[in-house]
Amino acid sequence: MSFNVEHIKGQQGSTKKDQRLAKIYTTAAQIIEREGYDATSLGNIAKAVGLTKAGLYHYIPSKDNLLFGIMNYGMDRVDEVVIDPTRDIADPVERIRTFISNYFNLIIEDGQSMTIVITETQGLAPTQRRIITKRRRAFYEHLRGAIGEIKQTGAAPVLDVSVTTHSVFGVLVAFAQWYRPNGRFTLQQVIDQVTELTLDRMIGVKMGRSPHTAQ
Repeated sequence: MSFNVEHIKGQQGSTKKDQRLAKIYTTAAQIIEREGYDATSLGNIAKAVGLTKAGLYHYIPSKDNLLFGIMNYGMDRVDEVVIDPTRDIADPVERIRTFISNYFNLIIEDGQSMTIVITETQGLAPTQRRIITKRRRAFYEHLRGAIGEIKQTGAAPVLDVSVTTHSVFGVLVAFAQWYRPNGRFTLQQVIDQVTELTLDRMIGVKMGRSPHTAQ
């Protein structure tokens, strides 16, 4: 048995097995982010989630498939929580605003380690790396589409859609590495500030200051 997109897709159900698999992935991501992939053993993961090593094999066939499984799970969550809910938002500005809010809330809900781990593809086999790269590209293209619409409608003087998208993409991905839940700003305040930075300063959409934005 090996993990692939079809195997992981739809795993976020309500069954106990689905919930246990989600717990394994998020816990494994925390350990990998803290200890490094090479130093992480299936035994350590099993202990952390309250399973025997043999019991863990019921969910994870081998360490070789672990990282790929984590990444596919993480990208499934992005699809379901961030991308899919914004597909039908006609206004591209509101689409980006909702995109940012959903993405940041997902990071906090699933754990920042998950997002950090899915940006590291060196431990993947070439075929696995191509699959994850394609899925990350879909994330990028969804954002790029909204920025392109803003430029086409003249809502903002976007100089170059690709350069702007790469810049915004970098801001979003970096969030998991620097945000601290116990910091001086609440999550909503950070979301408001990053949204203003993204729409007003990076894309050029003029917008009023949110009442939630930190002073």
